[in-house]
Amino acid sequence: MPRYRTALGIDISDGRINLALLKKHGDGVKLLKAASGPVPDGAIKNGNIENPAALAKAIRKLKTKNGIHAQPTAISLVANPTLIQILDLPKDAPGNVRQIVNNEVKHYAMLPIKNAAVDFCGINSSIKSLCRRALVVATDSQKMTAAARTFNRHGLNIEVIEPAWMAYTRACYAKKIADKADTNLLFATVFDGILTLSVFRENSLDFIRVKPVEPEPSQAEEYLQWAEEEINEVLKFYEFKTNGKFNKWQATLVTDINESAAEQKTKLLKGKHDKLELQIITPQDAYLDTPIAEDIDNNKPSAVAAGLAMGLLNTPYAGLNINMLPSEVTVAKSREKKILVIANIVAAVFVLMILGTTWTNAKMDRSSAEIKQTRQGQVSEDTQELLGEQSLLKRQITEMSAKLKQMNNAININTVLEWGPILNEIRDATPETVRITKLDSSDNSRMLLSGQAVKYEAVNLFIEALNTCKNIKSASLIGSQSDKSSGGLVEYSICCLLTQ
Repeated sequence: MPRYRTALGIDISDGRINLALLKKHGDGVKLLKAASGPVPDGAIKNGNIENPAALAKAIRKLKTKNGIHAQPTAISLVANPTLIQILDLPKDAPGNVRQIVNNEVKHYAMLPIKNAAVDFCGINSSIKSLCRRALVVATDSQKMTAAARTFNRHGLNIEVIEPAWMAYTRACYAKKIADKADTNLLFATVFDGILTLSVFRENSLDFIRVKPVEPEPSQAEEYLQWAEEEINEVLKFYEFKTNGKFNKWQATLVTDINESAAEQKTKLLKGKHDKLELQIITPQDAYLDTPIAEDIDNNKPSAVAAGLAMGLLNTPYAGLNINMLPSEVTVAKSREKKILVIANIVAAVFVLMILGTTWTNAKMDRSSAEIKQTRQGQVSEDTQELLGEQSLLKRQITEMSAKLKQMNNAININTVLEWGPILNEIRDATPETVRITKLDSSDNSRMLLSGQAVKYEAVNLFIEALNTCKNIKSASLIGSQSDKSSGGLVEYSICCLLTQ
């Protein structure tokens, strides 16, 4: 999994889009920004992303509104059905482990045999065993591929897709798991109508069970009774597994529920199991168990979104590493990055060529003026020398034009956007009193132009011309100032949204 200094987590659950932008801070992390907004109507149905374009646009709008720019991004897994299972792998198992896992997944009728997206990671066993253990996650790859491609086309820069419960346990690992090796830890998390029961023993994942929620959370009494029965089943299983040695337990139930009903059920469970310490917490308050709790001002961040971002920041967590981003999307994304780097280099060369052509034209004009003066007062020999220089400059311009044509042809091949026409339009739209010194594009949706102009009116004229370009959706001024050190020239920065 890649590692970064800043990363964005996007939690999509329970009808909300939750963003958490985190920064690596010493040995920990610091919350930079948090935001939340509704999932668009019809974007998610029956636990699957039905309209990825609408969802991607809503995420981009939420990011723009809160000043969150392009960042490496991890997003929660939204797919139904999803298999999450711990497999025992014998130490002497022959062949490739991935092949063994893929063959095992084929036995689950809930998944399509030919189109299953599968990832797994090894986990430590809490007891001495002859078996190796692996956590396996699998779902329909077609759904994942379609959604991931759409997200990346909208500039979301998705690096990792992983289950919400895994992100939550990573987020609360430092406070609730790291120093509890002598305690059995049970987490019952409810996200998007799915209950995930997981047990950590000696800081390692030991058990996991996933099932849909049956009662409605609005029916508090019935809902909590059902959750209690599910938790009791796990406790009974471990009581039998350990031959009646019921060790100390800490249980955390993360779900939306009435506070008074939660307090009442907590007391009942404690009365039945004197060695059980139970906490019921809502997803909105789950951030209190994370290391970013002290960074909160007004917005309560999603613990899942924080855990997703932490996975990209190389923070200590429960040793779980699952990425459901389809391999074909990863390969295509890598290829697009390479093409984009080439396009940026070519664009920079193109700008330098424009500047060089402008400088050459100015020098040619000066040469012409000098030739005229020479004809009036100097000898024929000097005149011929200046004419020779002018001829040389014309040849240089011709050569630059030929190279420029080659550059345009190169740009138009195997690029995400048609950079040739875009750069030609910029060249044609640039007034004579405006100079471009920098052109930058970090994704396939926008471009930043910087430079100098003789006066502010020239900048406005440039923006108006850019807004008429076919390949530029919109152009707007994001900064300008007068530079006294350069004789009063106006320095400007223009942001252009490109037509997809």
